[in-house]
Amino acid sequence: MTQDLYALIAPQGQLTGNGQLRETIAERRSRKGQDVPFWYLCPELVVKFGIADSSCEAVIAKELTSINWLRLRFGGELKPLTMDIDELRQYAMELPPVPFVRDISVHNEN
Repeated sequence: MTQDLYALIAPQGQLTGNGQLRETIAERRSRKGQDVPFWYLCPELVVKFGIADSSCEAVIAKELTSINWLRLRFGGELKPLTMDIDELRQYAMELPPVPFVRDISVHNEN
């Protein structure tokens, strides 16, 4: 079933780099159920669905307000589109990746 949706598109890592998007999607699904129209697309899925090239990641949602909120928080480009939500449910139910944690501690060798 196709629906009018909105995408937030950004360079890979811009949306997922700090883990906040992962938390946001997990919380939204916990509160509103697994069928909430809100998906993360890794670069491979961005290409599969013809949204952008493989250097980008995206979030797809039915509500423009959700995408606008994410855009204010993470940046990126808004793109309206029409997609098959059954395909999104089939391929895009994974949470965004866990963020890469860097060791920023300072070692004093005195």
